[in-house]
Amino acid sequence: MPSRDEGTFLSKNDKTQLFWQWNRPDSAPKASIALVHGYGEYGERNRATIDAWTAKGFEVMAVDYRGHGKAAGKRGDCLRWELFLDDLETFWDKFQAEARTAKRFLVAHSHGALMATHFVLRQPPGLTGVVLSGAYFKLAFDPPALTVAGAKVLRRIFPGLSLSNQLAADQLSRDTAWQAKTNADPLYFRTTTPRWFFESSAWQGALAGTGPRFSAPVLMVMGEADPIASPAAAKAYFDTMASTDKTWKGYPGMRHEVLNELGKEEVVDAIAQWISAHC
Repeated sequence: MPSRDEGTFLSKNDKTQLFWQWNRPDSAPKASIALVHGYGEYGERNRATIDAWTAKGFEVMAVDYRGHGKAAGKRGDCLRWELFLDDLETFWDKFQAEARTAKRFLVAHSHGALMATHFVLRQPPGLTGVVLSGAYFKLAFDPPALTVAGAKVLRRIFPGLSLSNQLAADQLSRDTAWQAKTNADPLYFRTTTPRWFFESSAWQGALAGTGPRFSAPVLMVMGEADPIASPAAAKAYFDTMASTDKTWKGYPGMRHEVLNELGKEEVVDAIAQWISAHC
């Protein structure tokens, strides 16, 4: 029988308590996957994907980073965005220490993909390849100018004020059952802070010109109808990547969460096949 274990660990710099879970197949795994969730969500929310990959013979370690899921921290906030990278580095170290194979992959979604891209640019040890889903390199829409102006004022006086991000479940997926599950999920949140918004925007901007330094094998998957993360921005960055082993897969009609979309099985299998081809 496949096994599951879970626990907590501390981010290396400020000792924020984070959450991890291991999912292992009932036989020797053929590859190891470190899974990083997107903004507002958490590792267990990807249970169907984790189970599918475990059934295919992969072991999967998922994290809840600061401010998300079962991790500590104010929901959707950070004192410095780089602390998310510290969380990811700490998680990767734990993953490296406990993985049972030498084939080690980083799979990251949305905000997690922004984190993972900056992390990979640091050339972490032991990385076989990376999969980026719904990469949040730029918003797919322009926020109202008045909203941005107000956020700038709040950033100076109340930087950690929780505000609605005004995103709806139908922007994530066309699957109405998944939308209903998202709306009923007590751990999924739709708030943000002025501090997080401007910090994350700055780190999106910091990707400019870094593509020629990105040399790791990479698969990027994107819903072509993503209303949250810009498919055009993700593809533009992909085109600049120096990696000689890179694959782009766009899915017509799919929205932001391609792993929770109608037809998600195709995406789950495509990622599994790409990983298997690199084992």
